[in-house]
Amino acid sequence: MNIRSFSLGDWFALRPIEPDDQTARLPQLIVWLIWGICFTPFLLNLCGVDFGSVATEFDPSNILDENLVDALQRRLSGSFTHTILEWSAFCTAIFTVVLAFIHFKLQKDVTTPVIAIALFCAGLMDCFHTLAADRLITAVADNRNLIPFTWAICRLANVLLTLMGVSIFLLFKRHQWLKSIYSILGIALFFGLISYLAIYISATSYSLPKTTFPDALFTRPWDVAPLGLFLFAGIFIYPRFNRTYPSIFAHALIISTIPNVMTQAHMAFGSTALFDNHFNIGHFLKIIAYLVPLLGLICDYYYTYRRVDQMNWNLNRTIEEQQQAETALKASEIRLREKNQELKKAFVSLKETQTQLIQTEKMSSLGQMVAGIAHEINNPVNFIHGNVLHLQEHIRDLLALVDAYGEAYPEDQGAIAAMIEEIDLEFLREDIPKMLNSMHMGSERIREMVLSLRNFSRLDEAKLKQADIGKGINSTLTILNNRIKQGIHLIKEYDGLPLVNCFPAQLNQVWMNLIGNAIDAMESLAEQEKDYNPKLIICGETIDENHVAISIIDNGCGLNEATQRKIFDPFFTTKPIGKGTGLGLAIAYQIVEKHQGCIELKSSPNQGTMFKVILPIQRMEIT
Repeated sequence: MNIRSFSLGDWFALRPIEPDDQTARLPQLIVWLIWGICFTPFLLNLCGVDFGSVATEFDPSNILDENLVDALQRRLSGSFTHTILEWSAFCTAIFTVVLAFIHFKLQKDVTTPVIAIALFCAGLMDCFHTLAADRLITAVADNRNLIPFTWAICRLANVLLTLMGVSIFLLFKRHQWLKSIYSILGIALFFGLISYLAIYISATSYSLPKTTFPDALFTRPWDVAPLGLFLFAGIFIYPRFNRTYPSIFAHALIISTIPNVMTQAHMAFGSTALFDNHFNIGHFLKIIAYLVPLLGLICDYYYTYRRVDQMNWNLNRTIEEQQQAETALKASEIRLREKNQELKKAFVSLKETQTQLIQTEKMSSLGQMVAGIAHEINNPVNFIHGNVLHLQEHIRDLLALVDAYGEAYPEDQGAIAAMIEEIDLEFLREDIPKMLNSMHMGSERIREMVLSLRNFSRLDEAKLKQADIGKGINSTLTILNNRIKQGIHLIKEYDGLPLVNCFPAQLNQVWMNLIGNAIDAMESLAEQEKDYNPKLIICGETIDENHVAISIIDNGCGLNEATQRKIFDPFFTTKPIGKGTGLGLAIAYQIVEKHQGCIELKSSPNQGTMFKVILPIQRMEIT
């Protein structure tokens, strides 16, 4: 017999592998669990645990009226336990036969309900045995004889009835039963009648044979015969039946031999009295013996349901594929349109990628160039700026020396007097400090320009950091100062803004593009209107605790609606050829979007334009 391995998913989901002629079996987890349950009582006994129901002598003369019920219940505790265990086994048998008929209804397999009927009839005998022990069936025999004797009869009937049900299909072919429900009902009626008569005859008999011998090796020798038959069935008959009619239920019959044999072993070799330790363990394990075939049916039913579900899924998938094929044939034009849309999206994505590459190269080149120029200018300017101060001190000292000489020789009419008159000493005394002050102011202005260029390029700040965007705007305005001072009225209102988590150099590129476009728009309108007064407003505000906004407003030529819809598209420009690449606003838009912000645009022809950049103050991550 081939053995197929089971995955953990099969174990924990109680999911059997799809059965074939050799591998239909219970999940290994259930098999090991059954072994564990069967040996656990024995191990607990070794640890000193006793499962017997202690019986106390009942003496009504020593019992107060209010404690009579409690005394009776203690006296009958063993009988209560016996009844509970027996009825649990019978209920399990009921579930087994019900599920077997459901299985028969689904698969039209007569073997499962016939064997389940045999198990059920064995359960009926257990039921009648319990009814007789509890005197719910008329009985005259003493329970000390009735219960052990009827137990042995029931166990013998259990194994014989099951062997009969299995043997029917080993001797006759399954198709000979014509899958008839009437044959199943007839067998059930026959088995039920036999079980009732067996218990009734035993209960109404005045003399029953002795079944319990506490001092012998076999304490209950009547239970040895069922023990041998269970071993014979589990080793020879059930495996042959499983090979002939492979199913999980048939494999469960083999596994049910384990608790059945353990049950009989406890009774035949250990039980010496009613409701003692081995008596109760045996009755408990009998429940497990009934439960195993039920689990087999449940697994069989689950597999059947899964197989039907898989067939339905395959059928639905086939139908869907056919419908999709028909749709594809009828809607070829629609699919072509979708391809065109995909190509358009790919083209747009390509343009955006191209824009990003150009912007990256442009920013890198511009930043390196600006940083290089700033570095080259910075050293000589610092030299000039530093020496101007010293030069002012030296000239003051020389002028003081000239003054001291004049005081010492006030009447000198020689060559020195002639030179003083020739160089116009008084004029030099007034003009040289002015020249030095101008040189100092010029060098200071150059230093500010260099600092603005360095702040604008910010090659040392390529990482995400908190920055004052107001300083970046100021640096941009410094660079564009030569264009702004040509008649543009500038209004700045962005002091007091909080620090923003950003890439400073990239945001400086945004301000450069937006302010530069605003200046271009105002210059364009100035060429058309002589009395035009250009005005540029740059204002900032904190919208809420999480966002700031920078608005760049001009009163230039403005934009119409058609232009506004395309203004951020890569390579779109309203400027003449040679004056614009169409990348400035596209780059600005992508940079702001990268910062998880947005740009709002409001414009009207000849009324001006407002670009409003909204940026989050804090972000966890920027991609």
